[in-house]
Amino acid sequence: MKVKASREQNLARLREEAYVIEPGQKVEVDFFRPEDALGVARLYYAVYGEMFPVDHVYDPEELVRINESDDMFQVVGRTSKGDVAGLYALFKSAPSTKILEGGSWIVHPDYRGTSLGLRLVSKSHNNPPEHLGLEGLFGQSVCDHLISQKLCQRFKARVCALEIEPMPSRPGEAGEYGRISLLDSLIVLQNLPDEVYLPERYDAQLRELYGWTGLDRSLLKDTMGEKEIALTGKSVLSSNSLAEAGLLKIEVESVGDGFAERLAEVLREHQGMSIYQLVIPLWRNGCSVAVEAARREDFFFGGVLPLWFDRDALLLQRVTETPNFGKLCILQEESKALLKMVEADWKILHNEG
Repeated sequence: MKVKASREQNLARLREEAYVIEPGQKVEVDFFRPEDALGVARLYYAVYGEMFPVDHVYDPEELVRINESDDMFQVVGRTSKGDVAGLYALFKSAPSTKILEGGSWIVHPDYRGTSLGLRLVSKSHNNPPEHLGLEGLFGQSVCDHLISQKLCQRFKARVCALEIEPMPSRPGEAGEYGRISLLDSLIVLQNLPDEVYLPERYDAQLRELYGWTGLDRSLLKDTMGEKEIALTGKSVLSSNSLAEAGLLKIEVESVGDGFAERLAEVLREHQGMSIYQLVIPLWRNGCSVAVEAARREDFFFGGVLPLWFDRDALLLQRVTETPNFGKLCILQEESKALLKMVEADWKILHNEG
């Protein structure tokens, strides 16, 4: 049985070969083929160095395996010599069967003055895999420049959440900008009706966000208290540590008895992270209990994640350092309004403003 290469082994190979893509070649936009895998790894290394927090992007064999599943569909910009000069992908980033995330949008520096970036995204968004029956495409735009936000605007993506500084700084730029914030958005493919419960603390914010997204939702008031919640069963939480990024993602499978204690336990188990994110289901009465417990652990508002668990979820977040909200580059009016919501809630939590 062949042993899978480690992250360090893959990085060592890329480091040693020091591969250079020849500029000025003609580029074809096409769906990923197994022979593109090494070129994709080389592209990640050329753009991100050794800092990208996901291991498989440097592993050609793993890239082939994932592309053969329903978890990722990559589109590449393939040069006449077979190099990969650009990449865009639809990939599974949530437990949902109804959304894939559009991202991993990378263009080699020598090909950024061309139409390659737009061609990559157009092929992905215009040809989503029909057999999956997707209801939406989830996307993230960085907030240290406006290019990806302009792309989301072009494809009519609807902003839904703002993640404060989950990405580490770009290689060589730690002193210039620091950690990077992300705007989350959704391209709606099928607008099917559903019900969501709005926690009292964030009722107004969520009503405004749902108004922007245009999603067909019945907005219900959350009415279940701690005593009633305790009778529904145990609280179940799962966590995913992205150590390279200093990020811990916590997903709440159910809010029940002992939620505050279970959340505190998870946080104790993962001390020393830069960013903590908490995703809470909104289709069950009782989410207010989870919100108030999270507030006591310094979590503040992030937004809504439509269809995250096949149904909608609330994003809360905790940051170790004081966020620099003023440095964010924000394009659309809705995104600016969301930034104000997030910043205001952080200031309330920290008795500022």
